[in-house]
Amino acid sequence: MDKTRLSRAIKGAIAAAAVTSSFSTVSLAQDVQQEVEEIVVTGSRIQRATDANSATPISVFDAAQLEQSGQTTLEDFLQNIPSMTGGQLGSSVNNGSGGLATVSLRGLGSSRTLILMNGRRLSSSGGATGVVDLNTIPTSVIERVEILRDGASTIYGSDAIAGVINIITKKGFEGAELTFDYGASTHGDGDEYLAAMTIGTGNDKGHVMLNAQYTKREDIWQGDRRFSECPLGESGGNVVCGGSPTTTPARFSPTEDDRQLIVDPVTGVVRNFNSTTDGYNYAAASYLTTPQEVASIYGYGTYELYDWKDVTDVRAFSELSYVNRRSDQLLAAEGTFWGPEVPVTNPYNPIGEPVNIGRRLEETGGRAFSQDLSTWRGVVGLEGEFCNEWTWDLSYNYSRWVDTQIDRGRGNTVRFENLLDPVACAADPDCAAAVGATGVTAWNPFAAGTLTEEMQNYALVTNSPVERSSLRSFQANLVGDFGEWALTGEAPAWAIGYENRAERTEIIPDGAAEIGQIYFVNGDAWGGNYSVDEFYGEVRVPVLEGRPWAEILAFEASFRYSDYSTIGDDTTFGAVVEYAPLDELRFRGTYSEGFRAPGLDDLYLTPTVSAETYSDPCNGWDSSFNANVQANCAADGIAPGTAIVSPQATGLFGGNPDLEAEKSESWTLGMCVDTILD
Repeated sequence: MDKTRLSRAIKGAIAAAAVTSSFSTVSLAQDVQQEVEEIVVTGSRIQRATDANSATPISVFDAAQLEQSGQTTLEDFLQNIPSMTGGQLGSSVNNGSGGLATVSLRGLGSSRTLILMNGRRLSSSGGATGVVDLNTIPTSVIERVEILRDGASTIYGSDAIAGVINIITKKGFEGAELTFDYGASTHGDGDEYLAAMTIGTGNDKGHVMLNAQYTKREDIWQGDRRFSECPLGESGGNVVCGGSPTTTPARFSPTEDDRQLIVDPVTGVVRNFNSTTDGYNYAAASYLTTPQEVASIYGYGTYELYDWKDVTDVRAFSELSYVNRRSDQLLAAEGTFWGPEVPVTNPYNPIGEPVNIGRRLEETGGRAFSQDLSTWRGVVGLEGEFCNEWTWDLSYNYSRWVDTQIDRGRGNTVRFENLLDPVACAADPDCAAAVGATGVTAWNPFAAGTLTEEMQNYALVTNSPVERSSLRSFQANLVGDFGEWALTGEAPAWAIGYENRAERTEIIPDGAAEIGQIYFVNGDAWGGNYSVDEFYGEVRVPVLEGRPWAEILAFEASFRYSDYSTIGDDTTFGAVVEYAPLDELRFRGTYSEGFRAPGLDDLYLTPTVSAETYSDPCNGWDSSFNANVQANCAADGIAPGTAIVSPQATGLFGGNPDLEAEKSESWTLGMCVDTILD
């Protein structure tokens, strides 16, 4: 949605503690210089000098760029990057998003884009294994975002087929900062608010930072925009405003033939159903931008514990966060998509024979979906540097996701069928009371405004499933170099490490869904878990430096061995060549193998109903169609002008415990030219 920031950033800052002596100033400058001289760049564990160009394709966006974009959410910022395409959930996805905000590098899917925070994994979003909800990452705590557009399974393991997005948080912030931001669309709706506070302090032994943030987004309706106010279709070569064949009043079809009929709402006469004029405009009753509120608190701290001379120093660090997201989606009203039968005993049956109906339950006001999500994350660890300048770190990462959901306006299939059958309704005291309150014996679906409040209370059901997931990970890393074997001014460097990771997911359905009385809702509980042990190693060897036509020539290689409790073991490899004949000209080439272990949903999701949209080339075919299409449609026995009532097909999808890992190979070539124009 095109936003105009009414106030790009209304910011108040409380000044950081002043440096009171020249000695402290020098020390601070030296500390900062030492901190940024060597950093870890996403895609490698080896520390590199800041003036070294990464041989892998990386884009880096700092906090200033995020702020200048005027976006209050990480979702809005990342999804505007050209390399993010397709398969992304977020504020503009009303049907089926569940409040999630995701990104998809190169359109390969969100589960193939690995999201990290400070180089460590975040919890999966409930049953969507490997998918991270960007709403759980506060923007005001971000120092920079590093996007690796290359496979990185050798360094980070599964899910990094398309690439990696690494969120680096502020760690050295001192002082206090208050941030307020407000924005709205050019139509004056869809208001967005952000309020955040960050405080931090430190000394020569350690540092601590605390951040709190609140964001709110208001809704926008599809009916409020011309481009979305109705479902667009084509008829006779013209673009028309169409809709769903599940309508109010009901579209119906005799059980003995395929006629599609409707009771004309003006004349009361039964006539043929016209999808162009009779279709239900579901768009006007749906959100275009979904509302949500997110409150978060994030803390980071580090403290020097020991300094063992001639051995190593030891620093403790911790990262703690809590996020609560409350989000909503609103769709057009439920319909009798299962096609219940209206018997001849129903006094409102217009043709005196059994019919199946497609009736939109417009009187209910729509299907409302709400999520109340809480996620916790904690990282504790130790790190240090040996006397030979080798660095090490140990960390334990635990995160938990709990999403309690409420869906309103869902139909109980058994009770709606009772409402349509006077005999069955009379046998059910609750049904008899619901219809008897208005002095009738059954529901009349062939007219608008007939589904009374008493009937709704009887036949509608609230769906309240719960999704839970957890992630735990232990990491150990050791990074060093072979200084005595240096062929250039830069010594060969290496990194090795081990990770043990385990993830668990549990989906608990609503009780009514378990007994099959909520249409289109999976009533099977499911869940699963996996654990994996992984070892990795990488090495960088500069071969030439400062030679004629070889300012730099370096090679890198990496591998990762993974042993999953679900699919067994696998090994991936990667290689990099970096060559700079001149300071102003640099070439790079990379090769990487990637893999993605099946997620828990890929393995264990129980069969779930879907309604996939399709396009039938024979829909309404006539003499104006391509000759081959005409011949094929006629050969299939489809009469000219036959219209497809609904472009959706009901099917099932689910997990398969026999799945194996996805594998990929990536090659990249790049060139960088650095010129200075006088």
